[in-house]
Amino acid sequence: MRWSRSCIPTFKENPAEAEIASHRLMLRAGLIRKLTSGVYTFLPFGSKVIKKIEAIVREEMDAIGCQEVLMPVLHPIEIYEESGRLGSFGPELFKLQDGRQRTFALGPTHEEVITMVARDDMKSYRSLPQCLYQILIKFRDEIRPRYGVVRAREFIMKDAYSFHQNDESLDVTYRAMEGAYRRIIERCGLSFRMVEAESGYIGGNESHEFVVLAQSGESTILSCACGYAVNIERAAAREPETHGEDRAAPACERVNTP
Repeated sequence: MRWSRSCIPTFKENPAEAEIASHRLMLRAGLIRKLTSGVYTFLPFGSKVIKKIEAIVREEMDAIGCQEVLMPVLHPIEIYEESGRLGSFGPELFKLQDGRQRTFALGPTHEEVITMVARDDMKSYRSLPQCLYQILIKFRDEIRPRYGVVRAREFIMKDAYSFHQNDESLDVTYRAMEGAYRRIIERCGLSFRMVEAESGYIGGNESHEFVVLAQSGESTILSCACGYAVNIERAAAREPETHGEDRAAPACERVNTP
């Protein structure tokens, strides 16, 4: 298609609303346009970029045996009450009511929905392990949306959920996911670091984040030459080692301080 027939509205100057380089470039190149705070339209070029990234994600997820599903965005509030996580999401959970005054939520994540699928359809341990994933729009009522699409109220996310008969099986899938995530980010041409992270309201004994290295962003990480890398929220320090009585604190004594 000719440029003159294409929807590529570019800017020569930096938009005043843009806070970081990625936001400025996406606006100036005609990839996105802001509808309201934290909500963006992806224009033709932006849509092409999204589709290329989604294709990479699908290839890597399928390669480790994951199966794609498509779950609903609209969730009855009862499923969060049943899981006990209604309070965990706090004010970030979008809520609305239908014509019959039933309360619903716009999905910020899909643990409750996928667990219902597993409960109803995975009747035996013989059907395990299973790993299901989707690429879908998510919603979170961010108090301060910023950095363009980095922290938005509506965003596209790939989320995967696996079910296992034992911890050993879970560990195999966890390591397969680690390899898939590494390949996805490398294929996108980004520099990154895998770091230990807090599990948050999702829970779990082990959690890692893949952090793209940049001067601007949402996370601060700590690392050392020994290979230890961690999100600052998760970081732990060891007490200094002591070696016998020579490192013990001296006994208290009175000191003349005229």
